[in-house]
Amino acid sequence: MRRLVDKYQQLLNIYLEHPCRVLPNALWKTTARLHKSDLEVTKGTEGELLTLAIWEGGRLMAFWCADPADQPLTPHEITRTPFVLVHERALPIFAQREFMQRRAFFRLSLEGAIAASEPPSGFGFEPVRPEVEIYAVVRLISTCYPSMHITPAVVRGWLQHPVYDPNLWLWVIHLETGEKAGLGIAERDQRVPEASLEWIQVHPDYRKRGVGGAIVTELVNRVADHVSFTTVSGELESEHQPEQLYRRCGFKGGDVWWLLSDER
Repeated sequence: MRRLVDKYQQLLNIYLEHPCRVLPNALWKTTARLHKSDLEVTKGTEGELLTLAIWEGGRLMAFWCADPADQPLTPHEITRTPFVLVHERALPIFAQREFMQRRAFFRLSLEGAIAASEPPSGFGFEPVRPEVEIYAVVRLISTCYPSMHITPAVVRGWLQHPVYDPNLWLWVIHLETGEKAGLGIAERDQRVPEASLEWIQVHPDYRKRGVGGAIVTELVNRVADHVSFTTVSGELESEHQPEQLYRRCGFKGGDVWWLLSDER
């Protein structure tokens, strides 16, 4: 147990310096699996971070290095690891290899609150009541992402996350029709402390009306007094261009992570 606590503290200290640079996701998602992971860190003579690798079995769940020409991976690890999450800075290490799947994800962060903003005219916020609205959550996410297989059991699992905060689950409602125009779900890790935006969904019938920006603003401001920063990630090449939305709301950063996989 002591070793796990030390490993968590080491990773936390590194993460707090550059959250989006050293991990591809909010810290809690990595620490939840830290008991089954190997954390490998090397630092320079002045304590600067040189490399960070997190292995889980034979999968490389996070890899960052300061200099791709001076990194610790063996030729076998570079050519045979079936699943890699690698920061763009270290991507050249895998340049000679072809993967079945290559997907890029942006990582952005924001400190503090966003200028207050009301929902667009004709819309309002309502809390999500997961105990009776699980299927409504599934329907909206499935409508926005038809190829994504989200089930009620998956959503119920989110309620068991150690970072679950019911105040950070909200609907945007069309006031005239009562229809659910948008959904926002964020999580809060009190140990860091960090908030992460997990689901920002706008029904196709209500896009380009400011609903997405209203959700982001509301969630960030609800949690701003309780965290040091808020992070968000998303697919770089998404047709919905979520990165532009977050940047308009004040999120910043230039970190990109690549998912490289030969797994079916």
